[in-house]
Amino acid sequence: MSIINEALKKTEESIQKNSLKGTVAPNKETKHPTFFFYILVFVVGLLLSSLVFRIMSNRIKPVHSAQAPQISSPQSLPEPAPEAPPKEQAEPRKKFILNGIFFSDNDGYALVNNQIVREGDFVDGAKVEKIVVNSVELNNEGEVITLNTNK
Repeated sequence: MSIINEALKKTEESIQKNSLKGTVAPNKETKHPTFFFYILVFVVGLLLSSLVFRIMSNRIKPVHSAQAPQISSPQSLPEPAPEAPPKEQAEPRKKFILNGIFFSDNDGYALVNNQIVREGDFVDGAKVEKIVVNSVELNNEGEVITLNTNK
């Protein structure tokens, strides 16, 4: 009988051990290999950089250098195009702005291009010829420019 009791005890112990294993969560966490994660990040980075490179290369048009034409015989030489004379670029006309006119005693002063001037002074290369109540006359390289107040 003792043999049967011992066998029953061992069976109960093994049942309890098996039931405890099933109910208690193991402390081990399943770890995903980080190696595969790094490979995935690397591949995604390559794909994104390739996409950015393609977008940027489509926006920038390459400049091709002119190559000399292949000449097969001296008779087929193209005639050189006549050179166009260099165009004279007209200087942009200087802009003069009359900001105001004021008088002190018998002297007239004007505020032209934010500079206080009186007759005989120069503003941006133009000589102030005459200052009157509503206008200022400037001489810019022989051209007379009249600036008027809006009043």
